Amino acid sequence: MEFPPDAPPLLLTGFMGAGKSTVGRIAAARTGLPFLDLDDAIVEDAGESVPSLFATRGEAGFRALEAATLRRLLAARGPRIIALGGGALVDPALRAEALERGCVVALTATPRTIAARTPNGNRPLLDGAPDREARIRELLAARAPVYADAHARVVTDGVSPADVAARVLRAYADRPLFVPLGDKSYAVRIASDGAASTADAIAALAPTAVFVVTDENVSRLWGAPLLAALAAQGTPAAAVTVLKPGEEHKRLAAVEAALTAMIDAGADRGAVVLAHGGGVVTDIGGFVASTLLRGVRWVAAPTTLLSMVDASVGGKTGVDLGPAKNAVGTFHQPSAVVASPAALATETDRAYRSGFAEVVKSACIGDPELLTLVEREADHVLARDPGVLAEIIRRSIAVKAAIVARDERESGDRALLNLGHTLGHALEAEGGFVRLAHGEAVALGMVAIFRVGCALGVTDRGAADRVTRLLARLGLPTRIEDEPVSAALRFLSLDKKRRGSSVRTVLMRDIGSTFVEPMPLDRLASLLERAAAGAT
Repeated sequence: MEFPPDAPPLLLTGFMGAGKSTVGRIAAARTGLPFLDLDDAIVEDAGESVPSLFATRGEAGFRALEAATLRRLLAARGPRIIALGGGALVDPALRAEALERGCVVALTATPRTIAARTPNGNRPLLDGAPDREARIRELLAARAPVYADAHARVVTDGVSPADVAARVLRAYADRPLFVPLGDKSYAVRIASDGAASTADAIAALAPTAVFVVTDENVSRLWGAPLLAALAAQGTPAAAVTVLKPGEEHKRLAAVEAALTAMIDAGADRGAVVLAHGGGVVTDIGGFVASTLLRGVRWVAAPTTLLSMVDASVGGKTGVDLGPAKNAVGTFHQPSAVVASPAALATETDRAYRSGFAEVVKSACIGDPELLTLVEREADHVLARDPGVLAEIIRRSIAVKAAIVARDERESGDRALLNLGHTLGHALEAEGGFVRLAHGEAVALGMVAIFRVGCALGVTDRGAADRVTRLLARLGLPTRIEDEPVSAALRFLSLDKKRRGSSVRTVLMRDIGSTFVEPMPLDRLASLLERAAAGAT
């Protein structure tokens, strides 16, 4: 297992006795990476033992020294393994720095396990407590939000240190992205071994049962390795719901089928739903999780490009109702997302190219360098080069994660993620959700809204032409003149961004700069019709 020279440090956090130092040394031995115990670094700097520092400076003084030492270590990039003290990341500002500059993996254990691993002596926060286990429970409850803010979590109860180290290193290699949403925060992993990393993410949640939602194609191609990995971790699937693939099947009937299977299998509120598939599956799986017993946890394991860069991240779930796209749904954040770029090898060419509409959209919204990357590497992109794809997926997710962190429920900036979607969804509905793939419709919607923006004098024409050329280079449709736009306009009123007789319309100034403009429906329809006729 190799790590790039600019990789962030691996930071092992968790309560005392969780196994950070033991696991850290094993991981370092396996990888050849340097290992450092933060407490040892503090002792070396201060010339005093940890118990002595607590006695002479108090906990506040020790924490200040601990923070200064960790900040010094974080200032240097490069792969290495650092075991943190149990309270090192209690300070929110320091925790945010650690999440930004490092890969934080939290090791967890039950109070009973911790009590057995931490005999009396050299534990200032526990020594002298009349009921050691009760004191551990008290501290664990207080620190639960601290340990929840991590790129990955690994349960250590009943697992050998060697196996814990393997799971930790797998998470580190996946270079997770953190989505900060308070008590709903989670990480997105881009995994080289999707089945193993997904099983790790499920095991970290300690579910009472696991319920898999997938579709016929994914089940046939990728189902067996995932089910085997879940079983190997001691979390076998209690039931598997296999749906018919395709947007035309994203209906309430699919939700009912999955819910029935879970209830029949004895689901309780400790269960976890695992949505394994493309955007249709993750939308349905998340919606099922949000409604099962009024809400259980769920994990997304996207297998298509579109679902990796868009659908699985952000917590939007739901199904279509008649011609209304995603008309029935909820906001229900996943507990983890594990994207597996290897699965893209079996995605159909049309579906794969369709996913790039969302990549280009992400670049237009907030990452001009992503657009340049896709332009420069277009040949490798179309050849499905795994290294290029991993970076493109990561950057696309980062754009969406940053926006979702600011606006979880689309009351503000999150509407920007709908660039090209107003007409795109209308074109999908006009075609019965069969004629156009989602990404194809979004590509056409972007071309149209760029023309609208040019006509209004707010969109840079050179930027619009540049994006349109790239969409065509990626094999996506761009000839809005050939589309039944007039027939599709009747579906504009179904847009979820509509407020009364106006629609919050997303326009682009330049690549990386977009904004929302409320626009009367009739005016937007007129502008789109003119754009489809070639007027700009």
